[in-house]
Amino acid sequence: MSRMVKKTIELNQDFVDLARLVFGVKTEKEAVNRALEMVAIDNDIIQAHEAIGGRGDIVDEVFK
Repeated sequence: MSRMVKKTIELNQDFVDLARLVFGVKTEKEAVNRALEMVAIDNDIIQAHEAIGGRGDIVDEVFK
């Protein structure tokens, strides 16, 4: 289960603005949380690919 914690960090505003547009959300908090969620999903995909023996170069091609 996810838990929320308060953090004070410096972020690249251009990336935050882009994330808001890409995800179609109103707040910066939503944008950052969605972007972090995508990192977790991407990691799951990469691990699954490696678990099946990494057949093919699909993952490598996508992340070039």
